[in-house]
Amino acid sequence: MRNPLPVVGILLTLSACTAPTASQEAKPPLQAGQVVSATGKVATPATPDQAAFENLKKLEGTWAAPLGHDKTIIDTFHPFAFGSAILAEEWVDGQQITSTVFYMVGSELRADHYCDYLNQPRYVARTSADPSVIDFVFREATNLDTHAMHFHSTTWHLIDADHLEQDWRTEGGPKGNGTVHLQFVRKGYAY
Repeated sequence: MRNPLPVVGILLTLSACTAPTASQEAKPPLQAGQVVSATGKVATPATPDQAAFENLKKLEGTWAAPLGHDKTIIDTFHPFAFGSAILAEEWVDGQQITSTVFYMVGSELRADHYCDYLNQPRYVARTSADPSVIDFVFREATNLDTHAMHFHSTTWHLIDADHLEQDWRTEGGPKGNGTVHLQFVRKGYAY
């Protein structure tokens, strides 16, 4: 029968496995625009669209914005498929009204919006010099022939970690074109 390791030996072995190495302690903090890949390597996104996509991932959680008439819109954001896409859902009075999927095609950020107007606009991002602003412009849509009113474009302003503004521009409605402005506040980091 073999003698088990003494408890002190186990503790030393475990602490040796978890103690940071000199190279780990010497790592500088992440700089603006840098991300950590799944392999743990620090990288700077190659394009402004990739940086915008990484910023959208930081929205993960639950957000709320007043709609008026004592109603609130709740947005939830959740990266999925190993972080290759982000699902955003909008809820009012406990009912899901829209979903948007954000994803990269090569170096281009895209969004497909499944709308309560019963159509499906698709957008492509036009990033600006300001990394906190993302303009999504109309690329194409399905079901506009039967449901002409649609969100033709949207601009998102990532103000800080807890504040987000969205402007959604409508077209094709009986009253002409308009804009819906939403001011979101983060309510939780997970849902």
